[in-house]
Amino acid sequence: MVEANELFSQAVEFPDPAAHDRYHTLVGIDDAKRRLTAEAALLLDPSSLEKWCREHHSEFPIGASEVSLRTPLVILAGDVGTGKTELAETFGDAVARSMKIEITLFSLSLSARGKGAVGEMTSLLTSAFNEVRASAAKASNSKGQISRGLVLLIDEADALAQSRELAQMHHEDRAGVNALIRGLDGLRNERLPVLTVMCTNRLDALDPAVTRRAAAVFEFRRPDEEQRRVLFDRLLDGFGISASDIRKLVAATGEIDGRPFGATYSDIRQRLVPGAIVQAFADGVPLTGARLVAAAKELQPTRPFGTTE
Repeated sequence: MVEANELFSQAVEFPDPAAHDRYHTLVGIDDAKRRLTAEAALLLDPSSLEKWCREHHSEFPIGASEVSLRTPLVILAGDVGTGKTELAETFGDAVARSMKIEITLFSLSLSARGKGAVGEMTSLLTSAFNEVRASAAKASNSKGQISRGLVLLIDEADALAQSRELAQMHHEDRAGVNALIRGLDGLRNERLPVLTVMCTNRLDALDPAVTRRAAAVFEFRRPDEEQRRVLFDRLLDGFGISASDIRKLVAATGEIDGRPFGATYSDIRQRLVPGAIVQAFADGVPLTGARLVAAAKELQPTRPFGTTE
């Protein structure tokens, strides 16, 4: 018997103040946040769609029933450092507050891939879905009203759901993908309040049968000029940095000097701005626009996934 702590790297209960703060620091991806929250609400509680239809259309059209029949799977795909995992780990807080229910996030551990022993990966994935199903079985009352929802997060999903069309794919990996698909189909058929979220840097590496089942695929890209401006405005509010220096920061973190890619969200949020603040603190001086711009010009943005020097 596999213990839950061997299957999941963490279990987080929402609402959660820390997750709330992390979620709201994600700027520039407001549309993805809004759509993901709406998708989650519908996939976790399909009855909410019927209520909406009755309120706005006086009936439940056939097209609306198709929305309810989708597999409760969302894929977040795109370049490294664009906020996929941060959003996946925190959006449950927004959903919990919006739906006024508790949400539990289970993050599948990469150890669920196993050590290559025959049947191990299949067994671990099956156990993970069984564990989530058991928790979800207690989440609805006798009238079908849900009191809580669950999110199963699979980060680096291409490690578990890589395409079975690859000629060199090991039999054990193929069996694991089959187990993953069976688990997703089971959640759909049983209509449990469970949403599976997969994050990947390589959407094209996922098995087509997995991608085809997704109710929604969100693609994330590096921030453009306007998104970088909004990000710098928010991060540097209170430091007295001029609009002129913000413009210089936006330019310095873009595609310049023959470099075909700009900085990622995490390059700016976790490296550039914190690094400049720490340096100013160490020097015992105020943080200035000139220091930030100099640091931005020295910054080497994270290379896009799959590229080489």
